[in-house]
Amino acid sequence: MARFGFDQSDNGRLDIRPAPVGNEVEAFFIPTEPPQRGTPAANRAAAGVKLLSFEPDTGLLRIYPTNTLAGSPDYLGPKYSQIHTLTIDTSTLDGYFDSPDFDAILEVLPPGFIKDHAYGLGLLKDCNRFIRLVEEHSDCTEIAFNSSYETAAHGTEFQIGLARFNAIWSELVRINSRGNRAAGRVKDAFVHNDLAATLSLEPKDFSLGRHPVSRTITKAASGVEELSELEQDALIETLTSGTAAIAKVRPEKFQKLHREIELVSLERLIEAYADALDQNKNEGYWQTFFDDNAFALQQVFGAPMIGVQSGATVGGGGFSGGGDKIADYLFKNSLTNNVALVEIKKPTTPLLRTIEYRAGVFGASKELNGAVTQVLDQAYQLTKSLPALKDHSRRWDLESYAVACFVVAGRTPSADEPAKQKSLELYRANSRNVTIVTYDEILERLKLLREFLMPQPDEQPIDTGQVDG
Repeated sequence: MARFGFDQSDNGRLDIRPAPVGNEVEAFFIPTEPPQRGTPAANRAAAGVKLLSFEPDTGLLRIYPTNTLAGSPDYLGPKYSQIHTLTIDTSTLDGYFDSPDFDAILEVLPPGFIKDHAYGLGLLKDCNRFIRLVEEHSDCTEIAFNSSYETAAHGTEFQIGLARFNAIWSELVRINSRGNRAAGRVKDAFVHNDLAATLSLEPKDFSLGRHPVSRTITKAASGVEELSELEQDALIETLTSGTAAIAKVRPEKFQKLHREIELVSLERLIEAYADALDQNKNEGYWQTFFDDNAFALQQVFGAPMIGVQSGATVGGGGFSGGGDKIADYLFKNSLTNNVALVEIKKPTTPLLRTIEYRAGVFGASKELNGAVTQVLDQAYQLTKSLPALKDHSRRWDLESYAVACFVVAGRTPSADEPAKQKSLELYRANSRNVTIVTYDEILERLKLLREFLMPQPDEQPIDTGQVDG
């Protein structure tokens, strides 16, 4: 199969020669078919088309990227307009090279490099943007790859560590992969919707994906162009200044617009929550996350609750002034003022013991038992101390009729562990005074709310920040 678009595998060979001075060894490209006489390519071939040189003393390999596509205007000339040399410290490669075995050296070049002399060497096509950037913003004619992670431009030499280059190349590969998946989602949705009526199917929307790059590519593939920051600012100013008038004159349109904005905000919250869950963030991270996104934590309640205090003192201190009990979150019912306590643990907190207590029965883990006891003790202390706490904090709108207790911890056992699912449900259903909610259940509640806010099939979503291309 042809590589890089054209099959050039038999277009030439390497001619290895010692350099005129020193012990450097050079490799020249000899075309299989000599260029037509009198052409620039023939003149270049006559002068010698050097592709490689190697210095055994220093271990430096120099690559001179060359256009080896016969018939092109720049045939046998430099592949790039300004960068003519790529220098690599071979000590950073796999293997030890003290002789000019070019085939062996080329074989271990890092990803992102062209390793076949027939294609003129240099960097793979996706790295042309790297070459262009250096050429457009510096006077460099050489890129030197070394063992450092730093990048710097010194005169005519641009220095970059191979590790840094590998990181750039790896991200380019990931972007390509995301792009292919994004385009695939758009194509699948297009074909589905085009034939939906014929096959009696409901139309469907394509998923934007969670990664910001994936979302951008998906939108571009579907012909959607993002508004610039200035356009977004103008739109927001128009909306905020005319909100009352729009709501009065066109209430239905305003309601749809409001729902669209809520849907976008919810989508961002779901993305951030899911990403953090995938990364197994620690308890401190989730404390900050819920501080910033109280709406997510409110999904644990079945009543209208509002936040009162994060890291709330609930009593229990001794005469010495120490030993106060601190609850992760203090909420209250917005109608009755009855207070509730929420204790959060990590998503990785085990909820059940790993070994069966009896066949098909798993006992609660010590971490879960500890969290339940902890929040019950906090409720006990708060009930005793609430009058004094209200007086000291000048908060009179709190009541402890029946302090509601919640523990957010761990993940729900998977569907292929029915015995664990049963054990967890039995345990928390009979935990009368403490409601136990898992992190993935909060995420699922957010997703269900998103589905509820999604436009119905007969509704047209309002465009709040995109222009069809």
